[in-house]
Amino acid sequence: MRRRSLLTPLAVLLTLWCAALALMVDAWAGPLERIELEGASKPLTPGDRIQGFLAKPDGTGPFPAVIGLHGCGGMHETTKQKLADDLVAWGYVTLLVDSFTTRDIDHACTPDRVVGIFSKRTTDAYGALAFLARQPFVDTRRVAAVGFSQGAGITLSVAATRSFEPLLPSNLRFRAAVAFYPPCRVAMRPEIPTLILIGALDDWTPSEDCSRRVSDWGTAGPPIEHVVYRGTHHSFYYPHLQPGRKLLGRWVEYNEEAATDASRRMREFLNRHLN
Repeated sequence: MRRRSLLTPLAVLLTLWCAALALMVDAWAGPLERIELEGASKPLTPGDRIQGFLAKPDGTGPFPAVIGLHGCGGMHETTKQKLADDLVAWGYVTLLVDSFTTRDIDHACTPDRVVGIFSKRTTDAYGALAFLARQPFVDTRRVAAVGFSQGAGITLSVAATRSFEPLLPSNLRFRAAVAFYPPCRVAMRPEIPTLILIGALDDWTPSEDCSRRVSDWGTAGPPIEHVVYRGTHHSFYYPHLQPGRKLLGRWVEYNEEAATDASRRMREFLNRHLN
């Protein structure tokens, strides 16, 4: 009886602590709000209407923000919620850009489907940046792009080129970039701090291409962090890809250890360059 009386208060305390922690997580995450925005365009020329998903931390802000860019197959619901939950919990407004739904695209994973969509997706990213600039709870001096696979290629593009900046106010630009398993073969050197995360066994966007490009870019200019995960395949961040499988002849597979480490590195990187 005496032992039970000692344990019961402890059990109650642990229960209350877990409940409080759950409430804190719920307050951080917030629901994803479906929105509609317009891609960047030339004056007097309307841009494409695209869909997005917006989430924000509690409070009035202004907060730093992250624009998320999906891969060639779109963004799976599980990944979309995980990414938004993480970013909002870390204090970032999150806008996930859906470049496919309003264009009736189910995927853009084959060469014939990539043609034409890449430039449109770039304008989508800048349109998302312009959308966030109109939100009073966003600090437009602290916005990063985070992309996956094809979306990571878009991320490297907006990190390296100023070609669309005439369409936007001069003070509106991305300040940092995170690219998960991007196509690096013809990528230009980023002009903002950039983090590249890729698997050594990636047979879709080979890690050797990124290693070679990073080496060629050298150390002159904004910092570039490059992490290669041993024994890791393409799409290692996507929890729904377990077990792994073949997709269009290439292997894709979730890797919990790599995904966890990549999340940690992304958080530290964003905190360092946006906060």
